[in-house]
Amino acid sequence: MDQDPKNNITHSPQREGQDYLSETVDMPETTEDKIVRLLYELEDKSSSLRDDVAFLLRTLGRKEIDVLINLLRHEDLIIRKNTAYILGNLRDPQTVEPLIEVLNDEEADVRGEVVRTLGALRDDRAIEPLIKTLNDECREVRGWAASALCKIGFSAVDPLTNCLYDNNVNIRMNATWALGHIEDCAEKAVAPVTGVLDDDNDEVRFYAAEALGIYKDARTVLTLLDSLREDPDESVRWKVIEALGAIRDKRTVKPLTEALENEDAGIRRKIVEVLGLLGDKDAIVELLNSLKYDEDPGVRWRAAESLMHLDEELAIDPLIEALNDEDAGVIRKAVQLLGRIGDQRAIQPLTEMLKEEIDTTIFKRVGEALDNITKRIGLISQDNL
Repeated sequence: MDQDPKNNITHSPQREGQDYLSETVDMPETTEDKIVRLLYELEDKSSSLRDDVAFLLRTLGRKEIDVLINLLRHEDLIIRKNTAYILGNLRDPQTVEPLIEVLNDEEADVRGEVVRTLGALRDDRAIEPLIKTLNDECREVRGWAASALCKIGFSAVDPLTNCLYDNNVNIRMNATWALGHIEDCAEKAVAPVTGVLDDDNDEVRFYAAEALGIYKDARTVLTLLDSLREDPDESVRWKVIEALGAIRDKRTVKPLTEALENEDAGIRRKIVEVLGLLGDKDAIVELLNSLKYDEDPGVRWRAAESLMHLDEELAIDPLIEALNDEDAGVIRKAVQLLGRIGDQRAIQPLTEMLKEEIDTTIFKRVGEALDNITKRIGLISQDNL
């Protein structure tokens, strides 16, 4: 007789946990073997029983939970992984210590599931073990550990800030990321996170800038501006600009417009986008120049959009000029924005475009823009009656 426990599951589940545990063919009588069979069934993604089995395992009693805890050290990685998953659903605080004990499992899949379960349990006892896991050999496990610490929440803030100057770069990096994603920790974390904007690792600085953008604390503006001028890594500068846009402090307008001289097109794109968000009309001249003269089409169409955000009236003529841009993407954006503004001065140049041989997508956009302008003019006329 085949004694493989995966082969003896019946396919007529009843939603009564203890009854179903006995509904197997030739099953040994031990509770552990019965539960093992259910854990194998969880692995069958196509099985119609999978949801029923998961439900049953979540309704186990104290005796069965103790069996599950023992199965965390089962020889089969599938059993260990699925056991950790089920324990996370049970939300039993007595499982925290046993789960911590298996954080050094040899299989990354198991460690990852244990980490996610500890995050779901949200128990402070897991903070220090999870911090150690921020240096796991597997990048995915390190990321899950950081996410688990975020779920635990505010009580993890102090231990994480203590990690910001750890000698291990993985711990610094993931601690910085986590501090940016714990709710309501800005007041406590903003100073230490600002301090690592000069870390020697690009990714640590990137996550520090990201966190400061989430905090939106105006006290960080000057330090961020220093990073904008001095950081050697393009991706970090990009994230710094994004953070400055989120903070929306008008002190950043002049430094950002000066940074438009940057040779990197990706940086210039982000700058013109953020200048539109800041709402300061002092940026208009630079945006007009970017729309007319920047060599990168992505910069030009973003400048057009930002210009419209700052001053619709002033944007109309430059947008009409942009209808003659050499790049189809810029033309499409200009047509779209003119349709959104709805000014009748755009009707003639848009109508003239329909007489030319133009890209079919642009042709469609022109028709939509003219419809929008006509409707808006009609509504204005009715309002004036």
